[in-house]
Amino acid sequence: MPFLRHPALMAAIVAFAPLPLAAKFSTWAVANEPAFRAEPIEVLGPFALFNPSANRGRRVLLRGLAGEDCRRFARETAERPPRAADWSQARGSITGELRDQVQRVQGKELVAASLAGRPEPEIIVVLYGSHNDGESWRMVQNFTPTYGRLQQVYPGQMETVFFGVREKADELRQIAVDSAMPWLVAGYRDEEGMRRIGSYAPADGILMLALSRDGSPLLSARADSIESIKRFIDDLTDLFRQLDPANPSTRRDRLHYLDEVRPGQFARERAGPVLVGNPLRADGLRQRGVTQVQARLEVGADGHATTVTVAPTGGVTAVLAASLADALHTGALFSPAIDHGQPVAAGYDYVFPVSAEDPATPAELAWLRGVARIEVDLNEWLVLRPIPVPPAAFSSFDHVEANGTAVYTRLEVGTEKISHRSQLNAFNTDWFKDTGAGQVAPVEGERQKVDGLELTWQKVVAHDGFVDLLQAAGNDYCVGYAWTEIDIPQALTGWLGIGSDDGLKIWLNGELVHDRWVRRNSRIDDDIVPLNLRAGRNRLLIKIQNATGDWSFVSRLRLRAAK
Repeated sequence: MPFLRHPALMAAIVAFAPLPLAAKFSTWAVANEPAFRAEPIEVLGPFALFNPSANRGRRVLLRGLAGEDCRRFARETAERPPRAADWSQARGSITGELRDQVQRVQGKELVAASLAGRPEPEIIVVLYGSHNDGESWRMVQNFTPTYGRLQQVYPGQMETVFFGVREKADELRQIAVDSAMPWLVAGYRDEEGMRRIGSYAPADGILMLALSRDGSPLLSARADSIESIKRFIDDLTDLFRQLDPANPSTRRDRLHYLDEVRPGQFARERAGPVLVGNPLRADGLRQRGVTQVQARLEVGADGHATTVTVAPTGGVTAVLAASLADALHTGALFSPAIDHGQPVAAGYDYVFPVSAEDPATPAELAWLRGVARIEVDLNEWLVLRPIPVPPAAFSSFDHVEANGTAVYTRLEVGTEKISHRSQLNAFNTDWFKDTGAGQVAPVEGERQKVDGLELTWQKVVAHDGFVDLLQAAGNDYCVGYAWTEIDIPQALTGWLGIGSDDGLKIWLNGELVHDRWVRRNSRIDDDIVPLNLRAGRNRLLIKIQNATGDWSFVSRLRLRAAK
């Protein structure tokens, strides 16, 4: 099931199993593209969604549709159910099918999941897998960090459901419980009633699939490798970035569609202006102590603000009010008010509550919103391993986080020399001192003495960013180091997406930039670590401390585009 990247205005074409519902096809034209026949489905952000055949989905940027086709799209989709404020009332072909038929993990059991009180999501990600397939476990583990971030930053927009393929009820419960799935799980007995979702299930293998709430396929991946899972994750986050109303690059699409269809929608009544995207940013306002911005805008029949008056409330000073008025005057885009089919001037009351804090860290927001968009390969590493650490050093349990990660207390070491062999040595202050980590610059084959042990720096090639540190049985309770260089022509901000099995420390040019002592599996982008890279060579040193079982890390580096 290939995912085909979009040419020009085409955003996706995805192939799947036949849909069980009859389609109503008509012919559509898109700017600079051949005409096509398809069933119109719905508008999703800046896209018009189509199903060109019984087994394909296609999304087109709204600006690619001529005015008449925008109006026809609105007419032909008018009878489709609107997005519901409460999921329990949803009538979308996908979201409606999930009502009263899904479960969630509670402790060690699967229990019925209530969808009441939650908004109907716009996108459903379905993970098709099996307890008996190791790749399914890898798919579930690696999607979990991205799922959590998307839920934080875009709450209510997306939900995920695991759909068991070729397995029994007890097997479905085991993979859901043992992997601590934070999303919904399709009930084993209810899967037969999920005709629409079930029709996409692969005959063999596993599948990651994103669907619109009303049944238009958006993205897919076989999920049979780390690379295919990363590609799906990246395509999904890119889709959410385009759907975000705060994204200025897609506002013209939304505005084009609204300007074309609203005169017909309000041919016999009046409707006020619609703001397309918010020109103000919460982070900048928050730094200035602003809790809310209120303003009155007069909007002309052409959709441009003519006058703006910002109220001196919510921490807005007189000086700041003037700056905000200018920003709203120049940056606010409106579809104008309509009076019996005609654009007219009207007033607009603008209210923008500023949240107390961002839902995610600045690094995670940069990663999700495309600020970190130039990917740099980290293919070659020099690794030093294994350095034994006593099991007792791993036994100080602290707590379990909401995502199921078991957190252990930090290992503290004094300034005295630690020479006892059983203490070798995650935090040995006689080796890689804080002032000396930046001097680590090994070459392949170089011997390194570590408190009585003599180890060799070995070259390891990462596969899709994954580095396996296991050499043989007996690598439990040990530490390893990995080192690489990053050479860039000018100083830039970078972000390292990294997952580790288990505890993780990172030094950049000798500075400790990340320290997280956890028990976990290596997962794509589990941590997003900001890096201030200097011009020329940058030395990256990573320490991975293993308890038992697998021992590895998976990483990728992204940079901010140079100005």
